[in-house]
Amino acid sequence: MKIRHFVQAAAAVAAFAGLGLGTAHAGFPERTLRIVVPYQPGGSTDTVVRKFAELVAPELGQPVIVENKGGAGATMGARTLATAQPDGYTLAILPSPVFRMPHIQDVGYDPNHDFTYVMMLSGYTLGVAVPAGAPYRTWANFIAYARAHPGDIAYGTASVGSASNVMMEDIARRNGVTWRHIPYKGESDVLQGVLGGQLQAYAGSTTVLPMVQSGKMRMLVTWGAHRSAQFPDVPTLHELDGTPAAYAPFGIAAPKGLPPAILETLHDTFKRVAESDAFKSILTQYGQELVYMDSADYAGYAAEQFKAEEEIVKSLGLKTN
Repeated sequence: MKIRHFVQAAAAVAAFAGLGLGTAHAGFPERTLRIVVPYQPGGSTDTVVRKFAELVAPELGQPVIVENKGGAGATMGARTLATAQPDGYTLAILPSPVFRMPHIQDVGYDPNHDFTYVMMLSGYTLGVAVPAGAPYRTWANFIAYARAHPGDIAYGTASVGSASNVMMEDIARRNGVTWRHIPYKGESDVLQGVLGGQLQAYAGSTTVLPMVQSGKMRMLVTWGAHRSAQFPDVPTLHELDGTPAAYAPFGIAAPKGLPPAILETLHDTFKRVAESDAFKSILTQYGQELVYMDSADYAGYAAEQFKAEEEIVKSLGLKTN
C-alpha cells in the first residue's frame, strides 16, 4: 500500500513538474541570455558575435550578453556548456579547435555527446601578415626566407590547434620549412606580439585589417578560394600554388538536453537575424560570410569534423606547447 501511494505521489509530482516546464518553455526567454566567446575581447569573432547579439536581443525580447573566456585552446565555451544547465540561457560559440583539441589534450567534454548544436553561423577570411618593415615583401620571399633561416620565424595564432595553426603547419610540411608556433589567448595579443617584435608573422583573421590599413603591417596571402574583399590586391594561397582553400567556420551551441521547443525558438530567431541585411553587412565589414546550417546539419557536421580532426592532428604531429 505504501509503495502504491509513493508511486502515485511521484507520478503527480512528475506531472506537475512537466506542466510547469511546458509553461516555462512557452514563455522562453524570461531573462538575460549569455553567449560565451572563447577568445579575448576585440577579435573578429568577438566583434561579430557582439553585433549579432545586439540584433538578436530585440527579437527575443531579452538582453543577450557576450562573455569572453579566452585561453585553453579556444575551448572555454565548450567547457562551459558541458557543465551548464540546458535551459537555453547559456550558449557558446564553437570554433574549429573545439573538435580538434580533444585529440591533443584532455579538454573535459565530448563533442559527440555534450552539446546541442543550434546553428552554424559564419566563417573567417584567414591569412598571414607581417610587419611593414619585414625583409619579405611577398609570400614567395617569406617562404624563401624560412627555408634559408630554419626556426627563425615565429608566428602567432589565437590558440593551439586553431585553424591558423593547422594551416601554417601544413604549409610548412608542403614547403619543407621550419618555423615556431607561439599561441596566445586572442588575436589582439598576437598583433601586439608582432608589432612588439616578439613575432615575425601573424596567422589569423581580418582582425589585422586596421594594422594593414594604417601601414603598420602587410598582408602577404589569404587562404580562401577567392580574394578577400578586404584585401583585393593580396593573392590567395590557392592561386599561388594550388593549396586547397582553408576556412574556419563557427556556430552556436547549447548544453546537452536542451528542450526541443527552446531549440526551435533559438534556431528560428538566429536564422532570421543571420539572414538579415543588417547582419550580412556586418559580416562583409569584418571579412566573414554566412555559413548557415540548421541544427540537424550542424550536428552532423560536428560529428564528421571531430572524426576528420583526429587524422589532421596525427598527420601534422600537433602537440600543445
